[in-house]
Amino acid sequence: MPYTQLANLDFADIKASLVDYLRANSDFTDYDFEGSTLSTMLDVLAYNTYYTAFNTNMVINEMFLDSASLRDNVVSLAKQIGYRPRSTTAPLAKLDFSISYSGQGTIPTTCVLKRGTGFTTSFDDAIYQFVVVDDHEAPLNGNTASFGTVDVYQGTLIKQSFTINTALKKQKFVLNNPGLDASTIKIRVYENETSTSYETYDVADNILDLDSSSKVFFVEESLDEQYELFFGDGVYGKKLQHNNFVEVTYVVTDGEDANGAKTFSFSGILTSKTGTPFSFTPTVTTVSAAQGGAEIESVSSIKYSAPKTFAAQDRAVTSDDYASIVRKVFPATADIITFGGEQDEPPEFGKVKIAIKPKVGTALSSFTKQDIVKKLRDYTIASVTPEIIDPSILYIELSSVVSYKSSKTTETKAEISKKVTTAVDEYTASSQTEKFNGRFRHSRYAAVIDGADPSISSNITNVTLRKDFYPTLNSTFYYELCFLNEFKDSCDDPVMKSTGFVVSEYPTFTVYLEDDTAGKIDLYRLNSLTGEKVYVQKEVGEIDYQKGEIKLYNLTIISGSFSDNKIEIRVEPASKDVNAVREVYLDVDISKSNFSAVPE
Repeated sequence: MPYTQLANLDFADIKASLVDYLRANSDFTDYDFEGSTLSTMLDVLAYNTYYTAFNTNMVINEMFLDSASLRDNVVSLAKQIGYRPRSTTAPLAKLDFSISYSGQGTIPTTCVLKRGTGFTTSFDDAIYQFVVVDDHEAPLNGNTASFGTVDVYQGTLIKQSFTINTALKKQKFVLNNPGLDASTIKIRVYENETSTSYETYDVADNILDLDSSSKVFFVEESLDEQYELFFGDGVYGKKLQHNNFVEVTYVVTDGEDANGAKTFSFSGILTSKTGTPFSFTPTVTTVSAAQGGAEIESVSSIKYSAPKTFAAQDRAVTSDDYASIVRKVFPATADIITFGGEQDEPPEFGKVKIAIKPKVGTALSSFTKQDIVKKLRDYTIASVTPEIIDPSILYIELSSVVSYKSSKTTETKAEISKKVTTAVDEYTASSQTEKFNGRFRHSRYAAVIDGADPSISSNITNVTLRKDFYPTLNSTFYYELCFLNEFKDSCDDPVMKSTGFVVSEYPTFTVYLEDDTAGKIDLYRLNSLTGEKVYVQKEVGEIDYQKGEIKLYNLTIISGSFSDNKIEIRVEPASKDVNAVREVYLDVDISKSNFSAVPE
């Protein structure tokens, strides 16, 4: 009997193995004749074996987190190591809300902002609804009432209810609305459906601090991105009784679409404490723009984060622990880096620095930072203080002269330039360039430019580094910009320049910054007739070419050249390869890069 290659699972290999077997068996003679009945039977057997092997391989793959591809299976495997995949997360805005009573008759003593009451905003040519998830009360003092800072979530508040039936062996409580934000789930448990008093139940992330009286619930993702609620069993958490009435509210959201919304208007009603509506004039002031919205956690993210969260064991000790937990408590994290305070300059021992690049914008609001730090307290050890810092966005601008052979193409210079821009943009989007701890490699971008079109023969590509900063207007401040990459040390020409701005000392014209090639930074303006530089003040700052640092002082800036008063600082690096160190986040800015095609 011939040796059978059991590892050969292709159709042709399986059939060949069957033929070899029959060749060694003298009972059949027409096995290798393609037109025979026996050959057809071998095809059927080979196909059946092939399909069985394929399905078995797929099933085995779905049993392991690394190789599983179906979301339901990935979620189930993550549950086994205590990881709860993140749901869709609603953008959160903080609003200062107050009213002026404009009704007639008796003025109510207290006004009530009911849960589910809405605020609206227009953002990116769309209108979004924001709601409060808790009741808020405010006393009327005279004709006015202030609710203070109110948290509003983008979406619609949904209410579901269940009646406990202990006669059922397994009663499921499924929340089947897509786009559910699990962090907004609120549960009230009534003794029965007609009761008016209730107990509030809180979500539980672990069972370590629970006893038989703990009023908690558990929530898990089930099939098809639905969510299922679980309650205590009388040992870990209070057990619900027969006929208990459960009221569940939660927000269904559009996810990250409304991140960045800043202007809101009130679109609901207010009532007295007795439930009577009344007329009023609202005042809405945005304290913190909408932030934190995110889509449901992807399969790839679950497979990446679940093992790391399991390794952290609900405590933050190492830098990887902090990174994993921050992604859990703030899902709108695009990228993150953590490092010990001893690595900072100057060193700060006993601190861990956490730089977060949000999915929208370049930095987090102060309220969001405070909220993250508050949530981290449940995981940190007493001797370490977490500190959320802004990422240092380091923009890379490319200036490239692209030579191409006009004899090899019918396209114009503009079309070649557009091809190069598209190729570089696509490569940037697909590469690991834009990130913490990243590295910009000039040679790879040069190769992408050369490969954008067959007619391109060569390119000369220069690199400029840019940092944006937003000055504190009308105040004399000290500013420090850390590029953390060595600057070109030129004895002839300045390597640093800035966009224009206005200072209090010279309010009638725009001034600019440049270095004097000797380590000092000067202030100059442009002659309105000749365009020549006129230096108005020397030594308004220092530049360290080796460390890649710029320090500005003795400047009282009253406005910038842009609508948001931003000032752009550009420098020439010593190397065309750029590194991201500590909180530096690399971002290749294609919009401000230039690609010029030149025919040979």
